[in-house]
Amino acid sequence: MNKQKLNKNRGTLFFSRWTRAGYGAFRSQGRQVAITTMVLAASLLFDHETSHAQVDTSATEPLYELDEVVVNGEQDPVPFSKIARIVTVITHKEIEAAPVSDLNELLEYALGTDIRQRGHNGAQADISMRGGTFDQTLVLLNGVNLTDPQTGHHNLDLPLDLNSIDRIEVLTGPAAMGYGVNAMNGAINIITNRTSKNRIQVQTKAGDYGYMQQGASVSTYGKNTSHLLTGGHKKSDGYLPKDSINNTDFSVSNLFYHGKWSAPNQQLDLQSGITAKSFGANSFYTPAYPEQFEATRTLFGSLRYSYTANSFSIKPIVYYRRHHDRFELFRNNAPDWYTSHNYHMTDVAGVQVPLLIRTSAGSFLLSVNHRYEHIFSNTLGKLMAGTQIIPGEYGTFNRYAERFHTGLQLSYTLDWQRLHLTAGLFASHYSVLKNTFKTYPGIEASYRIAKDTRILASYTEALRLPTFTDLYYNGPSNIGNPYLKPEKAKTGEIGIKHTKPGIIIQASAYMRKGESIIEWVRETTTGNNAVWQTQNLTSVDAKGINASAKAKINKFWPNFPVSTVAVNYAYVDLKPNTNGYETKYVADNLKHNLKIRIDHAIYNGFYASWGLQFQDRNGTYTLYENGSFTNEVDYKPFWTINVRAGWKNVNWNVFTEVNNLSGETYFDISNVPQPGRWVLFGAQYTVELSHNKEKAN
Repeated sequence: MNKQKLNKNRGTLFFSRWTRAGYGAFRSQGRQVAITTMVLAASLLFDHETSHAQVDTSATEPLYELDEVVVNGEQDPVPFSKIARIVTVITHKEIEAAPVSDLNELLEYALGTDIRQRGHNGAQADISMRGGTFDQTLVLLNGVNLTDPQTGHHNLDLPLDLNSIDRIEVLTGPAAMGYGVNAMNGAINIITNRTSKNRIQVQTKAGDYGYMQQGASVSTYGKNTSHLLTGGHKKSDGYLPKDSINNTDFSVSNLFYHGKWSAPNQQLDLQSGITAKSFGANSFYTPAYPEQFEATRTLFGSLRYSYTANSFSIKPIVYYRRHHDRFELFRNNAPDWYTSHNYHMTDVAGVQVPLLIRTSAGSFLLSVNHRYEHIFSNTLGKLMAGTQIIPGEYGTFNRYAERFHTGLQLSYTLDWQRLHLTAGLFASHYSVLKNTFKTYPGIEASYRIAKDTRILASYTEALRLPTFTDLYYNGPSNIGNPYLKPEKAKTGEIGIKHTKPGIIIQASAYMRKGESIIEWVRETTTGNNAVWQTQNLTSVDAKGINASAKAKINKFWPNFPVSTVAVNYAYVDLKPNTNGYETKYVADNLKHNLKIRIDHAIYNGFYASWGLQFQDRNGTYTLYENGSFTNEVDYKPFWTINVRAGWKNVNWNVFTEVNNLSGETYFDISNVPQPGRWVLFGAQYTVELSHNKEKAN
């Protein structure tokens, strides 16, 4: 990473290297760019270590040389201190030290996130934010929208291991003005390793429950090009007791490539990846059939071209994603009435063309994006005239569905004295709703009240399209609704942010009004055997608090053993209006969530990292015992403790990880038990291929 450099003669923030992230707003210039305008608050972020410095527009504003960042959004870069929203950045150093084994566990420590794991160690998990559902959070990889249109259960089917990730940027709250559809309660942008070194890195892990993991990456870095190739595989025999129906085994394989080619004022950015998962889905979707099984395959690619002149930039991107899903209700010994597994294949193709114009009066953004989504299935969609063979499977598709979405982003940004302001709107056209264009406005501002302190305020509107599962899934206990409309939310938020080298403190309070919420409902008088149906009948009012504090202790006392302490707290109070119906998802939110991270040295290269988390989940579920549903029970509050301890030098990192150190018994999802204490041992070896030099632009 580049070191910070202070220019005492000028009061401007510079970025020596920028690359584009495709779906949204930081500017990638390929040369030094002075920042004199602001960004949409939703168009994130910087590494806490490099972006938290005082960078206001006064004459005393310092200059910092910031690292290359790829972030969603289409406007100029914004200093972290000015962003008018609550943002969490998990840096590469924090990822390396984190007491976790996969991306799902890592995201648990971000402010306001709720990771409900069905399969452990990256097999399968649902992600939601601020009390929303798992379909209301947008997931991006290097700024490219990889949200799955079949179901949000697949949003974390990403071709990455932790050692491939450079940083994760988490925006809490709605962000349609910066991200478009489905960023209803937040957005997560995962950015792959941007090393400036030619190196090879290999890693292996082994531990309880037959866990094995191997991974390797190769990165090269030249004057005008950079390449990253990474791959990995992990598996487990399952964590449930042998005297029960275990069926929690998994196997996951990933392969990912990211390349960049640069020229004066121009840049090409190519990424492609594939992931394959297979896992025992013990009681995932109903405890009545514990021997469920699922296998998925995901292939995606994107290409971005960037051209930047003095006063404008244009950075079009095209992307494609294909996702295969095979779900087996019975992995073994299927009854006679069970005649076929569920097969789905979704294709997503998109293009986005953002144009940014900079003037002395501010920045103007116009971004047009078009996205096509299609599914072949034997259970979802409308009947086809014929059938189509399922690639790689024994069977045929006989149903399909398709839709288009066009979005238009317009915004204006202004930096004036102590004020940082963005105003704009997102216009949405959804092909299912004929001849309609819906607009979703937003305004966000931060104001400097002291040298290192700003107050924040925002009002934003956002939407979420129904998934193909919402629209078409029909099963023994579920009925879809092809006439669903998009759900929407209006959110007002106020907050405060204090940022200075080594310290970041931020807090906000918000109120959200959710309308036409898509939810599986059933009449409360019909009992547990009643059929769930998707409807736009539910509204949800929410209010909450987000607060975080992070201190880099070594900034103040270089020899102090504790390097970092981070504390996050989120509170959500939901008031659903269900119109007399029983709901399946909206009421099961995290009401209280406290997260603590502590990283510290021990002696002579030995280190430890601790992660503590408290969860108090709202809602109840129907307990399933001895082959039948019984009584309603509450989700019980619980603490979990994760720890990593190891030894590290220039080439080696040898460590032990213990997940759920106290062996806590808990449930993220009804009737799906989570593993107890899980011990892993691992080693990582890194070698530089040649002498590395900083890339010249």
